[in-house]
Amino acid sequence: MSWLPYILIIGIALFGGIATLIIGNSKANQTSNPEYDRRTKQNLSRLTYVYVGAIVLGMGGLILYLVN
Repeated sequence: MSWLPYILIIGIALFGGIATLIIGNSKANQTSNPEYDRRTKQNLSRLTYVYVGAIVLGMGGLILYLVN
């Protein structure tokens, strides 16, 4: 069995986790932004679209993997 899919998944997960920690601890992220607080609904909508897109792409990839 090929190890490439596992390596890719683990690599992407590690990259995402490290990037999240770096952004969360950045100086710009620690200062308060009142404009961000006023646009909560818009921000959550965008985040929802990103998650829906990721789920659709992930399911599509899983289906392709299982079919082949």
